[in-house]
Amino acid sequence: MLCLAVSKMLYAAILSKFQCLIKTQTLVIVVCFLAIPIVSATPNDTKQSRVLFVISKQAAVYTDITKLVQRNLHGQAKAAYEFVTDVEKNFASSNLSFKPDFIVTVGAIASETVMKSKPAQPVLSVLITDSAFNLLTKKYYGSNAQAYVARVSAICLDQPFQRSIKLAKLILPEAKIAGVMTGPSSKQRQYDLSQSVTDASLVPNMVNIELEDNPIHILEPIIKNSDVFIPVPDSRLVNIATAKWILELSYRHKVPVIAYSKTYLDAGALAAIYSSVENIAQQTAEFIVNGFNGDAGGSHAAAYFSIGFNSSVASNLNIVLQNEQFYRAALEAD
Repeated sequence: MLCLAVSKMLYAAILSKFQCLIKTQTLVIVVCFLAIPIVSATPNDTKQSRVLFVISKQAAVYTDITKLVQRNLHGQAKAAYEFVTDVEKNFASSNLSFKPDFIVTVGAIASETVMKSKPAQPVLSVLITDSAFNLLTKKYYGSNAQAYVARVSAICLDQPFQRSIKLAKLILPEAKIAGVMTGPSSKQRQYDLSQSVTDASLVPNMVNIELEDNPIHILEPIIKNSDVFIPVPDSRLVNIATAKWILELSYRHKVPVIAYSKTYLDAGALAAIYSSVENIAQQTAEFIVNGFNGDAGGSHAAAYFSIGFNSSVASNLNIVLQNEQFYRAALEAD
């Protein structure tokens, strides 16, 4: 009888512990079950976007821009980006395999390759001059307006001409005549450029250079009779063909040149106002965050700028330069 009583008590104790264990496990299961929909229902506000960079070739200037853009976009609160960078000849396969939301072309060659295919995605062209972009949109879309409808945009490499004029006036306040050179791609802007010079209280001395021209014979009388000379960026062939003669004539006739690139500055221009890799990358990143949300494309002037001076040329021309911040503050005041 004693054994039987002990057995019943032991059985009751085991049963009680087992029931508690079942209740505990059930409670854990219920809690976990209830927690699952709470976690999965938490909204994810981060937008995922894929950006395909198409570069003209594997060169530092192109790859540096893409790396800086990606760095500027890193840590964006409202968007997460996935990037692929490829050269223009691989565009078709990259577009097909990566399935990007946006396409950014870096350089004129890459822009032409992408425009030729007329992709469905919005396209942003950077590291391209205004004249080159206009030629490509007319060639592949018929007009700028039609390209904009197809959501094609550009951040133009050219600095606004008014900045060059203002820089010239700041450096040379006594200047009266400004020589301005255009080429086949920019000659249609001659009237507007001339008006900008006049608005700055200078007399415009305009010259246009075509590819078949002998630059030195056309440029010399213009440069000789100007107080400052400002070449306008045009096609690569015209830029290369004229730069050497402009700088040589500038030195010969003691006429300072306000140029549009650091290369021009280093070669002998007095000053340059230009879009650096950092300037382009900053504006491109801002466009990716804000601009691709629009329904149509557009052409955008350079928002940021770099300026530089050639102290050797300034000394040769007996020109006293202020520090860079002086000129930057005056230019940014506009």
